[in-house]
Amino acid sequence: MKRYPRYRIPIGYMLLFAFFIVASGIWLFLLPQGLSETGSLTATLQQLGQKPVLKSWQQFVEIATPHLFAMGALIFIVAHFLLFSTRVPRYFSMRLTLWLYIAALADIFAYALIIAGIVTSGWIKLAALAIFALLFLILLGAVAISLSQ
Repeated sequence: MKRYPRYRIPIGYMLLFAFFIVASGIWLFLLPQGLSETGSLTATLQQLGQKPVLKSWQQFVEIATPHLFAMGALIFIVAHFLLFSTRVPRYFSMRLTLWLYIAALADIFAYALIIAGIVTSGWIKLAALAIFALLFLILLGAVAISLSQ
């Protein structure tokens, strides 16, 4: 951290908070997909991959609108903590942030491909969600690395 040692407390809290936001988001995504009925994560993922829950364009817009705002704001806030980093190269953090925004858009618009009939499998949604979660965890790890001395 660049001469701001007291920023470690709010940044550490933000790391924990952001991790639980992403974890609860994944959990809330899986519940209506069948996790509440099957109780098994693998059965839910197989069910989602083979036959995703059908949505209409209206439901897609109702879901996509707040997700665009929330995911964008979360990435924006977390990525800005890398401005204080002396351990993470700027080009890495900028590219990671850009790829994270692209992954968030792919995650949100994966259902549009399913609704339009371009893709019939839900694996595209699972892959997009996994890529987003992995990149976000890498971003959180980069912020955590920047906290170390």
